[in-house]
Amino acid sequence: MNSLASLRRNAEQRWFERSDGRDGRFEAVAVSNGKPVAVTGTRLAREGIAILSGTALRDAGDIPVSFTIRRRRIPSRVRVVKHEPLREASGIVHRYFCSFTQLADADREAVARYVDGLPEPAQAEAAPRDGALPAQAQARIADELIRMKRLSPSAPGLAPLIRLEAQPPRTLDDGRIVRDVLVHSRVRTADGLRTFMTRFRAFADGSVEALT
Repeated sequence: MNSLASLRRNAEQRWFERSDGRDGRFEAVAVSNGKPVAVTGTRLAREGIAILSGTALRDAGDIPVSFTIRRRRIPSRVRVVKHEPLREASGIVHRYFCSFTQLADADREAVARYVDGLPEPAQAEAAPRDGALPAQAQARIADELIRMKRLSPSAPGLAPLIRLEAQPPRTLDDGRIVRDVLVHSRVRTADGLRTFMTRFRAFADGSVEALT
């Protein structure tokens, strides 16, 4: 049993010797001695990633590595399986072949699609042309505008006096998907209506954050 387990571990760790994976150049950041180090991804597979670094990575054990594919930032933790110092005109460059030790399920699926050359699934948020957001996010935006005195409370059963202009979804460095939203709101005054423009950031979980 121990021999079989050892063989399985070796097979998993040496993914880079097989034909699996996809070659290319993509941005990545590793953490060495607690400091971020810009590196370059050169190959990606379901099991791991190959990176080039101008400086040696000196952490023992697992190393945090985040990388970007298809404008999606993916955080992970990896274990170095093989280290190759390479001599180039600019000096020594370090190539690391790493196996994933921590990768979220959704990110693992995104990696698999990238490796297989499959398109990303259609995103529901890309469909609305009028910038519509989920009802939960709209309600929280209205509540925040009322608190900021940039929106008059609406009567029961009536929609608030706001108009939304939502930008396409994007991914933050920490992996969260957000949409920037410009909201036009109005407040009734004795002299008529006063208008405001407020920027919000709407998150996938329905929470919002006022930016201006």
